Amino acid sequence: MTVDIMGVSKRPFKVTGKTSYHYKLEGRRLSLSTANYSEACELLKAVKKAYMNKRLAWITGECDMTLGQFQKEYEPWAEDTQPTKTFKANRLALRKVIDIEGGSQRLDRLTLKAMDELKRKNRKLKPSSINNYIRHSKAVMNKAVEWGYLRANPFRGAKLLQQTKRVAFIEPKQISDFIKSVEDVGLRRFIVASLATGRRRSELFNLRWEDILWDKKKYFIAKEKRHLCKTYPMSASFLAVLKSMRKGKGRIFNRFGHVDTYTHEVKEALKNGGFGNLCLHDLRHSFSVAMIESGGGMKALQKLLGHSEFRTTSDIYADVTDDTLADAVNLVKLGPMDLFSTKKK
Repeated sequence: MTVDIMGVSKRPFKVTGKTSYHYKLEGRRLSLSTANYSEACELLKAVKKAYMNKRLAWITGECDMTLGQFQKEYEPWAEDTQPTKTFKANRLALRKVIDIEGGSQRLDRLTLKAMDELKRKNRKLKPSSINNYIRHSKAVMNKAVEWGYLRANPFRGAKLLQQTKRVAFIEPKQISDFIKSVEDVGLRRFIVASLATGRRRSELFNLRWEDILWDKKKYFIAKEKRHLCKTYPMSASFLAVLKSMRKGKGRIFNRFGHVDTYTHEVKEALKNGGFGNLCLHDLRHSFSVAMIESGGGMKALQKLLGHSEFRTTSDIYADVTDDTLADAVNLVKLGPMDLFSTKKK
């Protein structure tokens, strides 16, 4: 016989035809998902404790907190604890969800439909931008799970959009001529540094003389997220760039005060060099393609680019790799062959 204490069964009990032990909660029969009585008792003890601590919502999977209430709790916490860039992206994603679902929508009523609506409403944006919203929406809801408001992330199964855009780059054999076409020596040094390291524009713009480890021939890239800070080896070309400049303190590439100015200046140089369809970020792709075509492996490229996941590298440069393989397979020369006549014995 089971006696309810504050709406919870006193002991686990068996149900006809079931192997697992069960219990009652507010009149509802729920499974403890174990056939071991001792384990069932321990689990029920945890349920009672959670119930008494007013965690009924977590136990049943229900939550009466709304998106608007969660926003008021989440955003101040995120602003104080997350890197600025991450916080802004998470905040924007959460507000996108609220625009779709409304601030009065309960967290436990969220489904994958919200992500489908997010894709539909932002269909004019680049797939990469939409995918960014999806990733950060998932990250925000992960915090709702961690805080005990939800048992599972409602956006966990959301699929990202396929990105079919081919990588744009300068052919390795054209790089030397492009560099020669850049008349301004200061800008030429920045461009060579980009092509020699594959660094993102912000990474190169923020690089400081204090980050150069001359004795080890390495340089340090600082990130807002400490675990992403890393040292990278210096190529001979990048080392030549640094040696051609007057060593000082602070930012190495300090010709312009804002990174966007470098973006515009490099775009102009690309246009003058016959690559008007490219932009500053494509110098990073040019570095990657040159490395792949020289026989560099994808794993090494992943580490040099600073991608946290190998899949990111392989997805971006899959087409380039296929083209390289197509060229490589023809490097095996077998000489003249007669494939038509039969030789007489």
